Amino acid sequence: MTFSGADEVQRRAIQYGRAAFGDAWTPDQWAIAPGRLELLGNHVDYNGGPVLAAAIDRAVAIGISPTGEPGALALVAGDVDPASWRIDIDTIGDWHASEDHGGPVSYAHGIVAALGARQIPIRDGLQLSVAGNVPLGFGMSSSAALCVALVLALTVEAPQPTEIVKIAQEAEHRAGAPVGAMDQSASVAGGIIIFDGATITYEQITPDLGDYVFAVADSGVEHQNATSSYPTRVRESQEALTILRRELNPDLTSLAAISDAEWEAIQRSGDSWLSDVLMRRVQHVVTEVRRVRAGIYAVHRGDWETFGRLMIESGRSSAGDYEISHPLVEELVSELIAMPGVLGARMMGGGEGGTALALLRRDQADAVSEALAEGYFARHPGHASAGERFQVCVFGDGAHLETIREP
Repeated sequence: MTFSGADEVQRRAIQYGRAAFGDAWTPDQWAIAPGRLELLGNHVDYNGGPVLAAAIDRAVAIGISPTGEPGALALVAGDVDPASWRIDIDTIGDWHASEDHGGPVSYAHGIVAALGARQIPIRDGLQLSVAGNVPLGFGMSSSAALCVALVLALTVEAPQPTEIVKIAQEAEHRAGAPVGAMDQSASVAGGIIIFDGATITYEQITPDLGDYVFAVADSGVEHQNATSSYPTRVRESQEALTILRRELNPDLTSLAAISDAEWEAIQRSGDSWLSDVLMRRVQHVVTEVRRVRAGIYAVHRGDWETFGRLMIESGRSSAGDYEISHPLVEELVSELIAMPGVLGARMMGGGEGGTALALLRRDQADAVSEALAEGYFARHPGHASAGERFQVCVFGDGAHLETIREP
């Protein structure tokens, strides 16, 4: 394996597999997919807008052994639950989540259903053991990484990258989380990407970070897309788009496609079209798209001070106009912004918990970690130690399948 901490992840997966399937269980393949950072562009992917994102060197890995029952799959995800689940492939049909499902097995059901809907052949007779070091609830898209890895594990022949993204996204939708496609795209691509929510495509870039690094700091408040207000924000966005198509432009494709002239018209007359809540949701999308475009320009120029300022503005809009943050996350962001060497910080991901993303000088990382340990982390103990709660991020490889070769 090729990501940070791979040996420990592999060891745990084998341990879980042997506990669930017997002492002789051994994988002959690994499906690996990284988590991601959303550098800039909060909640605009499903609104048709651009996002700057990056895969990290933390991943979900699935050990695969073809020693199960024909027509079925067996899955254990010991990081979450030591119990194993059996999935009868022919009974899945057009599955969607109910109260009887949750966690990794829900995503596995969603992948099988999405593959079946596309008539893509599914490998059966597999016993799968999942482990990873993409922190759960951190806002690094552990669910997207799991779904991407499941696509690689379960398909007879790996689909094209764009198709992997669509299948993984559909699985999350079937599991009850109406996410965009940016998370999956970053996991599939690796490195840093400019994701285009309008076309569901991405461009890989290789900017020079110079003396700076991105890091994440855990708020201690766990985030889950399916049970947060994420689905509500998706629904509000669609409601606003429907109204603006009726009142402003019937050909408007998305909120991110609102032109400068149309935004001026909305600011003049939008109060008679949109509720105050929907007006603020639109304002976030429009201004966030502008920030991403300015951020792309800054990245190409190596202007990280401007990028840090844009991060701060993005976070304020996400917390204010989009109301997707959490008081403790905002407390953490404020503390980070006030520290020497930090250019910018903001809430990241779906919101209502998870992490704050910071851009800081590389030589200040230890000092920032120590200050958080004595400050925010001391005031708000979380589910991990202070050392684990602050992580400097390294950009990582994209999702892939590894076959174990006999010596």
